[in-house]
Amino acid sequence: MNAPLRTLASPYARRLARERGIPLSLVAGSGPNGRIVAGDVPLTAAVAVAPGPAPAVEVAAPAPAAAPVVAAAPARSISAFSATVELGPLAEFVAASGAELPIDAFLVKAAARAAGTKADAVRWIKPEGGGVTIPRAVALAPTEIARLLAGDANAGASGKALVLSRLTTKGIRPVAGSLPADADLRFLVVASDDAATAEVLLVHDAEVIPEGDATEILAGFRDLIEAPLRLLV
Repeated sequence: MNAPLRTLASPYARRLARERGIPLSLVAGSGPNGRIVAGDVPLTAAVAVAPGPAPAVEVAAPAPAAAPVVAAAPARSISAFSATVELGPLAEFVAASGAELPIDAFLVKAAARAAGTKADAVRWIKPEGGGVTIPRAVALAPTEIARLLAGDANAGASGKALVLSRLTTKGIRPVAGSLPADADLRFLVVASDDAATAEVLLVHDAEVIPEGDATEILAGFRDLIEAPLRLLV
């Protein structure tokens, strides 16, 4: 029977391989005729591999181009306040005048008067959709405002407008409302045509109209509706 082939290695290399637990069959020799010398024995068995072809290098596909970064619009600081407004004095005033005027005309004028320099016009939002913007409503008579509210076109408005709308649903109290991007102030009034009171929500951009100013605007609106003779002064 043939004797097994003996791996060529120096005595010192054999001792190092034995101490490190490395089989000499896994060590590539660099000496004459492939003889293993001490420098060929690795420090650990984990790196003791027989020579072989170099591993293939996988080339990663180029990463897709990053999408352009679009800066987000800065968040607005929206705040809101509500109040209950007595409509009895306004109803008595309209009845005594004998004029067939909707309360909407007085709401527009009161909102414009209360806002003062915080708005250049009033944008009235109709319940059925659409609306009309009335510039300098504070200087117009309720009859002229009513005529404009019945139309469909803007009355040559420019500048910043406050938004005003009325909902006629009964038994509803507004607690929150949106603010259009092009407006800093909004009145939302909930009152039927025969209601004794109106629930009013004022929404505003607190960065433009401080909360103290907003509460004064809402209080002024309430006082004007509850004392309508002041709207004619």
